[in-house]
Amino acid sequence: MVPHLVDGSLSILQYADDTILFLEHNLEQAHNMKLILCAFEQLSGLKINFHKSEIFYFGEAKDYKNQYMELFGCNLGAFPIRYLGIPIHYRRLSNKDWLKVQERFEKRLSS
Repeated sequence: MVPHLVDGSLSILQYADDTILFLEHNLEQAHNMKLILCAFEQLSGLKINFHKSEIFYFGEAKDYKNQYMELFGCNLGAFPIRYLGIPIHYRRLSNKDWLKVQERFEKRLSS
């Protein structure tokens, strides 16, 4: 979180060439984020592959999913997802959801 840099804060997860952006439901702010991503492409020479990207929504944003998909040019994703082996969902995860993560840690620790 960087609330001191962005009003309302902005959350990201980033590893290597993967990035997850978490945004509040706000089409204007989403449009601004798309402009920032396009500026990043122009300045860095890197290309964001929006066609390989997915957009996830919940709450009030469900009613605007088509506008978000059109804005970002992404496909719709479905929860739960895994990021670096960690389950991610908009609801609280159960113990069962964490079982594979626990098993992976135990396997690595045993060697």
